Formats: sequence, structure tokens, C-alpha cells
Amino acid sequence: MRPLVFFLMTYACQAWAFPELIRFQYNNCTACHVAPSGGGTLTSYGRSLSSEVLSTWGSEKEAGFLHGILDREALEKWILPGGDIRAVQVHREDENSKSGRFIKMQADVSAAVVDDRWAVAATVGDLDVDTWNSYSTSYYGMLKPYDELSIRAGRFTPQYGLYIRDHIAFIRSFLGFGLDANRDVEEVQWTGLVWTTSLSYSKQFNIVYPESAYSFQSQYFFADSYKIALNYWKGRSELMERDVLGFWSLFGFTQKVFWLNEVDWQNKKVGDLITRSFVTYQKLGYTLVKGLDLLLLGEFQKGDLSDASTEINRYGLGFQFYPRPHFELSGAWTKQKTLALTTGREADYAWLLLHYYL
Repeated sequence: MRPLVFFLMTYACQAWAFPELIRFQYNNCTACHVAPSGGGTLTSYGRSLSSEVLSTWGSEKEAGFLHGILDREALEKWILPGGDIRAVQVHREDENSKSGRFIKMQADVSAAVVDDRWAVAATVGDLDVDTWNSYSTSYYGMLKPYDELSIRAGRFTPQYGLYIRDHIAFIRSFLGFGLDANRDVEEVQWTGLVWTTSLSYSKQFNIVYPESAYSFQSQYFFADSYKIALNYWKGRSELMERDVLGFWSLFGFTQKVFWLNEVDWQNKKVGDLITRSFVTYQKLGYTLVKGLDLLLLGEFQKGDLSDASTEINRYGLGFQFYPRPHFELSGAWTKQKTLALTTGREADYAWLLLHYYL
């Protein structure tokens, strides 16, 4: 598969999640999102934070649905609406060739009905590479017998690792949480002040040999702006079995400096062949001014620990800019070295993402 095509296929930004907010002492995703894992429909408080914390300019009213045109209080008595539109310009260049493409990635609408002890949410629609697809369509019903306990079932992305927006990252695409990450999932989560633990069972629905998997995640929050977590994933299909063990962390050193880190090891068995893999992700950010973050990015992947040619390194600079509520502009330039390509060919990858949420 040509490198740019692979780059495009793995670049699927289906989440609207901001784990970097740990630096403002926001420990749990439920502060801003209906879903316990983050992403998807925003709560009223989450929308207000988009102006208060994330955006360079703008008011709390402007952060409301459709820029606050509708009566927010009356609307949100019944429903929490939302939606996302994304497009990206990508570029790849090495010593032999240049290639680029503009992609209309995503166009969907979402809504949630929320009560004290239950919620129903759905997202419909996706526009990727000019073709309508169903893999971003998600939905779930959720019960909350207690404030800390949630029981959720439906079609969504199961919890594993950092829930980051840049799904092109090795840590997402290589482990199977990239383009078609939504699955049929049953999940139980306990969300405490210090510990958050989730258990889930999931199954793919859109491939010939679907993987069924059990997953476990435990998070520990400490010192107001730090979180560490442990993940385990056990999956099986008619063709393969795999075990994935991972560790991730969020460090909010100050309100201007943050670090996201994840490391995963995978054992995968296909027939009699066992492959052991390793992948890691690093993102160090500094807030230059409110709404503008400068980033250092680093990734490493080794698809087979016994084969040096499966090693890929990617590193570079990036930024994320939120000028006003509803608008995001982000991008990066990275240098990628792939040992399998002519004994270590290097290539430049760059992308610019445009995102608007309703």
C-alpha cells in the first residue's frame, strides 16, 4: 500500500476528547462529556469550558449549540445536541516523490437525552474520502445506579489507552483503534475521586472475522493534575488471538505545560506464528497564549521485536489552536524513518486539520 494512502486511511478523528485538560485539575471525562470515556456529546459545562479554558476569544453564550442562537436553557432541558465537521490537508515528501491530498473527513450530528440516573446518546453520519460510511455511527444507553457507577451498552469505541484526537498515531492505528474503532460494547465503570476502573466486552461488527475482546482499565489520579493508568486487552477471532498490555499517563506540570505518554506491548498469535510488538506515543505541550499550544511529538513502533526492519520512528513539531468556541485548527510536521523501506528511508509528513463543531 502506498505510504500516503496508508496515512490517509489511518487518519480518522472521531473523538472530541481533551485529556490535556488534566492540567486544569479536570480528572474525569464526565465533567465535559456525557460518555464516561470522553468524546462525543458535550455537557453544558463542557461547552462553557471551551470558551473559559480552551479558546483565545469568545463568550460562554457563544460556546452554546449553534453559537448560542437557540435558547440554551430551554433546549437543554430536553436534549444535548452536537455535531462535528472535519477536513484535513496532508502532504508526504521524500527524496524521490511528493504527494498530497485534501480530504473531507467527517460530517455528523449527535444528540443525548440525559437524566440523573440514565442517558441515551447517538451520533450519525460520516464523510471520509468522499464516501459515506457507517463506522462512525455510534449509540448507547447508560444507567447510573449510583453517582460513581455507570453501566453502558451500544456501539462505540471501547476504552483502551489514551483517548486522543490524532488517530493517525501508531498507538491508535497499529493496535486497532484507528479508522473503524467503533464496536458493539458492554461496559461497566466506577468513577471515583482518585480511582477510576472500567471493564468491557466488545465485538467488531464490520469485518468477516470479527474480534471479540475483554478489556480492563484502571486509572489513578493524584497531586491535583497527574494521572497514571494500566490497560489490558484480550482479543480473539477465528484467525488470531492477541494480548495487549499498556501503560499511559497524563501529567499537568503547570497550566501551561503538559505531557501525554503511552506505551504498549502486544502478543499476537496467528496459527502457529507468534509476533511480539512494541509501540509508544509521546506528546509534550506548552501553552504559548490561551488557546494556542505548541507541541513536541514522538512515536516509535516495532511490529516484530525479532525483526529490526519492522521499526518505524516518527518525530516532529505541531500546534493546536482554538481561536473561538466551535473552531479548531491543528497541524504538525514530522520526520518518519521506516527501516523496511530501502534500509531506512526518511520521509516528511505534514498535515493541517480544520475542525468545526456545532
